[in-house]
Amino acid sequence: MRPTGGLPGRRRALIRLCRPADRASIERLGHPPHVADILCPRPARRLAWRLLGTRAVPVLAEEEGTGAVVGSVQFVRSRRSPDTWMFGHWRVAAARRREGIGRRMLVEGMRLLPPQVARLYSYVDWDNDASIAAHERLGFESGRTLWGKAPLGVLTTVGPATPALRLEPVGPRDWPVLFTIYTRAMGSLWLRLFPELDPRNFLGGTLGGLRAGVVAVARGQSGAAWSTLAPRAGTGTPDRSVAGFVLWEGEAVTVFADPAACDHGFLARAALQVMARGARRDLEIGLRGLPRSLAVRPGPIGLQVLMGMPDVMTRWQG
Repeated sequence: MRPTGGLPGRRRALIRLCRPADRASIERLGHPPHVADILCPRPARRLAWRLLGTRAVPVLAEEEGTGAVVGSVQFVRSRRSPDTWMFGHWRVAAARRREGIGRRMLVEGMRLLPPQVARLYSYVDWDNDASIAAHERLGFESGRTLWGKAPLGVLTTVGPATPALRLEPVGPRDWPVLFTIYTRAMGSLWLRLFPELDPRNFLGGTLGGLRAGVVAVARGQSGAAWSTLAPRAGTGTPDRSVAGFVLWEGEAVTVFADPAACDHGFLARAALQVMARGARRDLEIGLRGLPRSLAVRPGPIGLQVLMGMPDVMTRWQG
């Protein structure tokens, strides 16, 4: 438990691990019940996390003397890289903002984690200007591309259905071109957060395939306005029709797009192809590589921006 400073006349805040008994206080802070369940997990949830290999550490700020919870955050270790952690549910009570409590929950909270936390990141809703600004004040960078999600059926209506796309199965020889699209979709900040990524492991699989799922490449007609320069497998020349790929992992579907090739029409046509392969209209799919220009007219797409700090030890040492 660590005390934090504050404005004169304000009670100090103590940074400590969240406990199951804190659930009611977490809800009073403004978190909905399902988030309180995550921050104050019951034994069954903790067991499930342990079986899945999930390492989650919830932290809160408690007002000294009153015991009131005035802030919360949760850290989750990445399965890709043990030195990279995501944080979320970062909240400070409105009456205690601009006192440094948010920063101290991150800095002091990291000291409650295993050593060698080298990289830290979070996702923020695109229209949450206050949270984006708070991240930037602490030294976080924003990703160049946006992430999104939308119901599949509605996504088919956001742009024209022609010219049609084709989804073609791919094999191990296509991994380099998929990785090229992946790096463009995810952006350079993501690659700095996960420096171990390469064509053999970027989708979480092993050399020669995925753990689960089918990958297809979205190809359009030669000369289309949204075409890219990603090379096709087995050739040394670029194929201007490779604009992205679709990943199936069980029922989950994610579209990875080259941001230079992505617009409303591309997303609508890709969604039509996914539906043609049996996906439900009400399925919410993930979208990666969205250009910021889409935020001008997002329609049904919920947008988020990646906020990352690839050099935590340099910025927050000591």
